[in-house]
Amino acid sequence: MSDEKLQREAERWYRQGQDDWEAAQALVAASKFAQACFYAQQAAEKGLKAVWIRLDSDPWGHSCTRLIRDLPVPAQEHFSASTELALALDKLYIPTRYPDALAELTPAEAFTQAEAQAALRAAQQILGRVAQWLQR
Repeated sequence: MSDEKLQREAERWYRQGQDDWEAAQALVAASKFAQACFYAQQAAEKGLKAVWIRLDSDPWGHSCTRLIRDLPVPAQEHFSASTELALALDKLYIPTRYPDALAELTPAEAFTQAEAQAALRAAQQILGRVAQWLQR
């Protein structure tokens, strides 16, 4: 794929990550905190996959942490400061969606506004680093 096409495809993934982040904001406003947490994780994941696509590589999996750790060195260095944020978001991937992931609680009962807002901030910071990297 040409460099131009790689950039366009990466930007498409980034834009979808941005849209997921906006959906997470709307879900917080609707007091749907578990779903907001999940969409925040998805936003960061899609942003990081945009980086992989721009590098003409195949992003695999759903772990934001792995998507950072497995990047080639120059890109990995750009995102290494985001590893803790990625770890926090990765912990939201399963328990925000499945009622059997948490002992005797549903996700709707377990997740709070503060957790959703923290997830939004984490995703926003990762997306910001993605935007910087894509514009280099």
